[in-house]
Amino acid sequence: MKAEVYLSRRERVRAAMAADGSDLCLVTPGSDLTYLTGCALPGDERLLALVLPRRGEDFLLANELYREQVKMLPLPSFVYWRDDEDPYARLADELRRRGLATGRLAVSDRTPCLWALNLGAALQGALRAGGVLTRPLRQYKDEAEIALMAAGSRAAEESLREALGPGREWIGRPESEFAECLTREMRRRSLANADILAAVGAGAAVPHYQTGSALIADNNCLLVDFIGTYEGYYTDMTRTVHFGPPGEEFRAVYAAVLGAHLAAEEAVRPGNLLEDVDAAARNYISERGYGDAFTHRTGHGIGLDVHEGASVVRGEKTPLAPGLVFSIEPGVYLPGRFGVRIENLVALTADGRKTLQTFSRELLIF
Repeated sequence: MKAEVYLSRRERVRAAMAADGSDLCLVTPGSDLTYLTGCALPGDERLLALVLPRRGEDFLLANELYREQVKMLPLPSFVYWRDDEDPYARLADELRRRGLATGRLAVSDRTPCLWALNLGAALQGALRAGGVLTRPLRQYKDEAEIALMAAGSRAAEESLREALGPGREWIGRPESEFAECLTREMRRRSLANADILAAVGAGAAVPHYQTGSALIADNNCLLVDFIGTYEGYYTDMTRTVHFGPPGEEFRAVYAAVLGAHLAAEEAVRPGNLLEDVDAAARNYISERGYGDAFTHRTGHGIGLDVHEGASVVRGEKTPLAPGLVFSIEPGVYLPGRFGVRIENLVALTADGRKTLQTFSRELLIF
């Protein structure tokens, strides 16, 4: 991203601060810091924070250890502290020197508790969660962000296609081996932070299953739900395939989930709310007798975090508007037997709905 993009984002946060009366926004390592500065440092026990005042110049407070890593960030100034200093006192002194108010402090949502408590004590201000300032901005992606997520999604589906390539050669091999293979394919395509759920048979009936040693077997399904990041932005995708001819019930469940997925996608149109997308999927599955087996929301927002912004769920009144990017992932889970989930990402642009994956949603049988 260009420096102007980060500057514009910080100005939008500053406008939100003016609207709600926050004097200071402190953003510590995490996706909010990446969004506002491009800094993707994971952070450690040393206090590091973007200091964004409602009025006045932004600056980054960082330990000397990180001087070389942060000095090129698109920020007007930097304040460094040494390991033999108290960073909270150093920050308080700098704020007094600059004449910045600290009465109402917004602290990023993922700030460690110990940091937040020390910041509140040192700055003598009332703390509040800073996500109220950044969440509404991050929920709507610009064209560059959507382009990165589309590129990541293409790389992900190519990775899955390659991993599934051996087909029936996977029979008798553990689900964990498939996950490792898919991870390698993702790395080859510049996808980082791979996290893969590969579940055979009854494991697929557990929505947040932990991949283990179950063997991929003939006459059984394999559910693959996997995420990764491309240039910092997440992709998320799920497919359920079958080895050997599936039985009538599996076909019926798969048809119900696929129909729900397509109905939800069709509901992504101007004038609808996120809850309307959820209702389209949920009603379709319920009408086919599997309503009690659809146990989670239809989807979630996504971006620099795998779950961010509003969800596709009953009661969510967010209007569908350009910039929203979210998953559509209905599922049916029959405990002890099998589960089916199909997931794509959908983006709203000025030109309408854009599905970020092209990988077939029809049942693949090996």
